[in-house]
Amino acid sequence: MQDRFQRNVTRLRVSVTDLCNLSCVYCRPSQGVPHLERKDILSFEEIATVVKYGAELGIRSVRLTGGEPITRRNVERLVASLSKIPGIEDLAMTTNGVLLRQYAAVLKEAGLMRLNVSLDSLRADRFRQITGGGSISDVLQGIEEALRVGFQETKVNMVVMRGTNEDEVEEFARMSLEKPLEVRFIEYMAFGCRMIEERKFVPSKEVMKRISRLGELIPVGRDRPLSLSNEDRSKDLSLRGPARLYRLKGAAGTLGFISPVSQPFCGDCNRLRLTSEGKLRACLLAGGEVDIRAILRGNPTPETIKRAFLEAAVLKPAEHSGTGEAVMCRIGG
Repeated sequence: MQDRFQRNVTRLRVSVTDLCNLSCVYCRPSQGVPHLERKDILSFEEIATVVKYGAELGIRSVRLTGGEPITRRNVERLVASLSKIPGIEDLAMTTNGVLLRQYAAVLKEAGLMRLNVSLDSLRADRFRQITGGGSISDVLQGIEEALRVGFQETKVNMVVMRGTNEDEVEEFARMSLEKPLEVRFIEYMAFGCRMIEERKFVPSKEVMKRISRLGELIPVGRDRPLSLSNEDRSKDLSLRGPARLYRLKGAAGTLGFISPVSQPFCGDCNRLRLTSEGKLRACLLAGGEVDIRAILRGNPTPETIKRAFLEAAVLKPAEHSGTGEAVMCRIGG
């Protein structure tokens, strides 16, 4: 499956719920947000159907998101179902980590392959402020449990915000020294005319300069691992996100830098997004969407479901315009 610009679409980001057990300052307005009715959210069976036919068109990587996906009851059932779909080679989840200590083993047993843990501060008071009352100890224990039960390539995603947490980037980088984590630093994105928000932007180049105080940043980059054949390396790139990878000398893990503002990567975008209410979106910020829920709840056939994928792929823009509402999102893979 290709879009209009001959980009192969191989990744699907699936939101399984709009609910979250945190209220992060850049994600949830102070007055709250209206939640979807249960009937308006795709069932596990409907999600699995969409992924099945997406895989037949070339989707190889699926990442479950929310809200907070672990808050959806019995989400491990969905994981088990998706893990059995032919063609799906990578099945990951983005989580805030609050419930991970209780569910890491269950998710691993169900067939989940990778975890992305969103974490913007390692300081208890600051974490509570950013998340609207969350406990940093819950998240850190969740990461430890994920490593204990055998999750490989676990990612820790930090959105770097000036005046909020940019002074912690070295502390985050140290996490990679002793633990086999991929600690990733994501540029803050603000769109439209939100100048106050734009002042929070910290370029990756500045983050890298701060971290280099700990030692030389050795490129790992898009050639990893070197033992891969050309064919397998190409497959590896199609499943991984846009992070540029480095390693501190002697570190057990790696450091990733995702730079959607200073070094846009729209030209390499290979994903579609399925929202919890059943919209198949071409892009988070631009393009358009196809109402696949209406198809699923009508008289669906394999052809009509596949056509929805092809229509969404055609809607993918060459790049997003960066206009509209201010948006903060987890971009990495």
